[in-house]
Amino acid sequence: MTLTSKFKKDLSTLRAAANKEIYLDVKNPKLYKKVRRYYVGEGLVELSGEDPDADYNVIMDCIAEDLVHRQTANPNATNSEFDGYR
Repeated sequence: MTLTSKFKKDLSTLRAAANKEIYLDVKNPKLYKKVRRYYVGEGLVELSGEDPDADYNVIMDCIAEDLVHRQTANPNATNSEFDGYR
């Protein structure tokens, strides 16, 4: 399950956090804990637990990567779909 499918209703909040417009752990601590649990549970990150700021930054980097890099690509796109953009 992907981040965007699991947290569909919270995407705007996650985008704001990834863009450093808000601090997710302050603005919505329950969502932050859920997202953190998701990444750890999926085995995508290992958090030290010793430095909360470092752990937060790791989670924000993961969110940003998932929202920007993985979700913008259309795996079903063909070259003909881009012909109008030349």
